[in-house]
Parts: sequence; C-alpha cells; structure tokens
Amino acid sequence: MITNKQLSQGVSIIPVLVSVIVLIFGGSWFIAYESYTYTASDDIVDGLVKNSDYIFYLDDVENSQYDGVDKTGNREDSIISYSDSGYEQRGIVFYNLSLIVYAISFIAFLSSILIFVRDYDLIPNIRKVEFSAVVFGSYIAIVIFLIFMASYSVMAIPDAVHEDHAGTNKSCLYDDDMFIAGVDNCDVYFTNDPQIDVINQKSTWSIGLAFIIFFVGILIPSIYLITSTIERLDEIEEEPVPEPALYFDPEARLLFDINTGEVVGTFIDDDREFFFDEDAMILFDEGTGDIVYSAGLISPTIPEAEPVEVEPVEVEPVEVEPVEVEPVEVEPVEAEAVEAEPVEAEAVEAEPVEAEPVEAEAVVAEAVEAEPADAEVVEGEPVDNEK
Repeated sequence: MITNKQLSQGVSIIPVLVSVIVLIFGGSWFIAYESYTYTASDDIVDGLVKNSDYIFYLDDVENSQYDGVDKTGNREDSIISYSDSGYEQRGIVFYNLSLIVYAISFIAFLSSILIFVRDYDLIPNIRKVEFSAVVFGSYIAIVIFLIFMASYSVMAIPDAVHEDHAGTNKSCLYDDDMFIAGVDNCDVYFTNDPQIDVINQKSTWSIGLAFIIFFVGILIPSIYLITSTIERLDEIEEEPVPEPALYFDPEARLLFDINTGEVVGTFIDDDREFFFDEDAMILFDEGTGDIVYSAGLISPTIPEAEPVEVEPVEVEPVEVEPVEVEPVEVEPVEAEAVEAEPVEAEAVEAEPVEAEPVEAEAVVAEAVEAEPADAEVVEGEPVDNEK
C-alpha cells in the first residue's frame, strides 16, 4: 500500500521530469497560421504566397510557406533566429520566458531533493518542521512563477508582435487587439498597383503543446504538494531538543555547544586548572576535584501534594472512675535546742512624722460560711528553750 510519504515523493518527481522533457526535447510554445486571399490579375497569381505557418520555440522560429491554395504547391521551410531583423521584440520576450522556465525547473528540482532528505532524515540536525516549511515556500514560489509566466505571455507577446510588424503590410493584422489564442483578419487595399486590388489577411494563433505540458505538468503537482505539506505540518509533533554537544576551549576558557554555537560558560577570570570530560560532559577543577559544570545536573523539584480529605471521627465519652487516696501517717520530729547569742542594738532616735488623715471608705464584707474541719491532735514532747 502506498503511503502519503511515498505518494508525495513520487509526485515531486513529476515537475522535474516535465522540465527535463521540455528543456531537452523542446516543443512549440505558440503557433501562428497566416493565410492570404486576394484579387489580382492572372499574371501575378503564382507569385503570391497563399499560406504561411510559424511555430515559435524558446530559441527560434520555424517558418513554412506554401505557394498554393490550402497549403498545396511548393513548400519552403526555414529556421529564423530571434536575432534576425523583424524579430527583435519577440526575441526579448522569449528570452525572458526562458529565464522563468529555468527558474521554475531549478526550484522544482531543489524541492524534490528536500522532500527526500526530509522523509529519510538525511540531515539529522535539522527538524522535519523546518524542511516542510521550506518545501511549502518553494512550491508556493513555483505557482507564483507559473501565474507570472502565463500573464506575461498574454500581455508581452501581442505587444512584441505588434511592434515587430509596425510599418509593414501586416500592421493592420497585428494591432493592439491581438490575442495569443484567437483569429484576427484585415483587408489591405492597394491603390497604386492596378494588378492587385485587395488582399485579405487572416491569422490564427494558438498555444503550443510545450507550453501546455509545462504549465499543467508543474502546476497540478505543485498544488498537491502544497496541500500535502500543510497536512504534514499539522501532523508533525514537536521533536525533542537534541542533546548538546559541548566543547571546552582551554585557551579561550569558554564552554560552548558545537551544534548551536551557544556559549554555556565563560571562565576567563578563573585561574584554576580545568579538565573537561567529553563523554560525561562534565567540567571540573583538577586541583580540588570540584565539578564546575555538568550537563546532566537536574534541579530537584518537589511535587505538590494533593489535598486529602479527612473524615470526621466520632469520639466516645470515657467515664473516669474515682481513685481512693489512702491517708499518710506523719511521724513526729524532735527539734534540737539552739542557743541564740544576745545582740546589742543601738538606740535610734526617730524624727516625728506628721501624717495626714486619710478618709477610708467603709467596706462591707460579705459573710462567708466556713465548713468545720476535723483536725487530728498530734502529741509532741515539750521543748526547753533557754534564753
């Protein structure tokens, strides 16, 4: 089964093949058939050209002339270069058309290569999203060039043919109303020649096969590849960022990423001797062994705890039983007699202080009923206190 990737690859080759066929094998871009109908004397009938065909290529013009009616009689073929007299303006137009054709062919060839490089990851350092964006822009440019080529042909070729035939007998045939696909005719009257009364000129222009093959053969695949590239852009997920490829320059004392050129660290003012382990991508001090930089260090993160709903717990009441306290018997303590020395105190004369009378508010005390308390009698031995 053909996948979308394989289908896009096959379609991208079609514009390249069409360009090669048109540029190498050639083909007609525009065709013009001219015929003459006249009234004249019998003596000069055989000397007038009845039909003439012109096939316009990118490089030159092929002309075929017939001296008989309805392309009969003798036929004379010739190849006319655009540099010949009477083809100067048409030569400029077809030269510009050839430049547009070469530009479209080159972009189509380059875009096809980019599609294969993208699908087979031939350049790993560039993401597929970037390849798809370039391919999308390339085929948009091809479509714009094709539209410009068609519009330029419609406007430039009639003007060039009109200027090349100005001042000749065909000036009335190729006027400003000429079109690259259609029929034009006019009558030329000869008043000074008694043998020729009038010549009716008729020209039929059509678009050549090479122009049609090139335009259609590149436009349709380009439109398909534009739509498929848009779908690929929507489907392609963001690829992980590639791991850095670090390198330490001991002279410049810079640590940078080889892939992106980004400077990771500068150690110009640091006089320590550093050693960089390329495999582990660790930069450390040789003297102390301290790690200065490590690409694998990850800052710790503490996950946030989810809130937990606590269900209410019913506490049953606990009955406290009364505790009986046993009485404690206190043994009598014999106190020893202590002889106190007499202390002579000096008499101090105090000055009399006059006190101001203070009026005291009467306080009414509430009666408190005291409960009677049973006190045990403790028998103690008499102690002799000597003075």
